[in-house]
Amino acid sequence: MSASLSDQEIEDKYFLLGKMEILNLLNDLAHRREPVSIYFNNGQDFILSMLLSAKSDGLVFDMGGDEKANKRLENSDQCVFMATPDGIRVQFSAIEPKRFWWGDEEAFWVPLPDRIVRMQRRDCYRNELPVVNSIRVNLSDENGAVLGDWPLHDLSVGGLGATVNGEPHIKLGDSIAHIVIWISDKKRLDCVGIVRHISIIDRQGKGRYRVGIEFINLPHVMEVAIQRYIIKIEYERRKLLAK
Repeated sequence: MSASLSDQEIEDKYFLLGKMEILNLLNDLAHRREPVSIYFNNGQDFILSMLLSAKSDGLVFDMGGDEKANKRLENSDQCVFMATPDGIRVQFSAIEPKRFWWGDEEAFWVPLPDRIVRMQRRDCYRNELPVVNSIRVNLSDENGAVLGDWPLHDLSVGGLGATVNGEPHIKLGDSIAHIVIWISDKKRLDCVGIVRHISIIDRQGKGRYRVGIEFINLPHVMEVAIQRYIIKIEYERRKLLAK
């Protein structure tokens, strides 16, 4: 593994950018009736849906089962689609979902995305980070109140795992308004996410917990930066094992 992959090489490996590739993938998901989770309102709301049709002028997807959630989606500025066909993580963002009549049933429409993240199983597993000089994650709510400041255990473009001493002051399903990680002196990640799991790993004392958080609407530039960081860590790890 090389630690010197260029941004272009990372683009080629993990992102679909060509319109025909994007259309083919989306229509394949529609043909297979693959379940799709659609997150909005900064990750606080979501619906379960299926893609219906993808054309150059936009993407059509089904209404969710909760009418109140459908109305909130209709009023949102952007949303994030996630699916895992055959264990491959597919994720993309869209803006301004519009509700309309598709044939004799209602559906949603969004402009065609200009890029899709596609990760094989082995690529979307979180990579464990070094314990020595570990990087930290700072969590805060929309008002800036700190929810946690913890060392990272693992990281991927999909999310993170953090190690917490004592029971964390967040719960499963909570939306986190600000997740801040300094990947390097010059690269700062700041995005929203959702708490996906909280597990106790050591019951002694106040207990130690592992908290897993999924990123929502991670900016493209940070997806690339995280991949570069993970490649660098893996390269250094393999060099040590080779000695």
